[in-house]
Amino acid sequence: MIGNKYSNIINSKFNENIALRDIKTNWKQLKHTDNITMSSTVYHNYEIKLCKFEGTAPMNFEKAAKFYFENLDAQKHNREMCDEYLKLEAIDQDTIVTLFKTKSKFVVSSRQTLCVQHIRRLSQDEILITRDQIDGHQNAPKSDAVKADAKFGVIYLKRINENSTYFEIYQLVDPKGSIPVSFINSMQEKQFDAIQKDIQSIQKM
Repeated sequence: MIGNKYSNIINSKFNENIALRDIKTNWKQLKHTDNITMSSTVYHNYEIKLCKFEGTAPMNFEKAAKFYFENLDAQKHNREMCDEYLKLEAIDQDTIVTLFKTKSKFVVSSRQTLCVQHIRRLSQDEILITRDQIDGHQNAPKSDAVKADAKFGVIYLKRINENSTYFEIYQLVDPKGSIPVSFINSMQEKQFDAIQKDIQSIQKM
């Protein structure tokens, strides 16, 4: 069990987060390269589809975990539509509060999410990073960005060997407002490109 002020959120969401890995059917493959496959499926009654990015990449397991938990600046740099990715508070060595904000584009205003991010070692060779939404935080800057509904942000990493890591990344974010589904889909596909850049960044660590 986790022991901090966000324990209830982290622990109550844990089973639902890890159960995403048990969804084996109805995935529709959208994009594929040597290292990454992007798929989507309907999750319960959500209009926005759950996206999964999975593959085995030539990157060190521990460095990949460190990158996704700590290196917010590099993740921002790798995401074309990211305006801000900030650490608002360090809760303990395994838990931080983050703010993610997108740039506005055309008639679509910026969106933001506030999450408690937690890293958990499932075994010697497995790590789970979760990003669970919270309602607010005292360190969040004032903003006119629309609050998106971040249902899932889950990263599962498994060590294959010293220089190879298997990963699964799950995302379901409803941007809210009147945004065409085609635009939402295009934004999800940009995440595919961002993960390719992430792998390159981790290889340089």
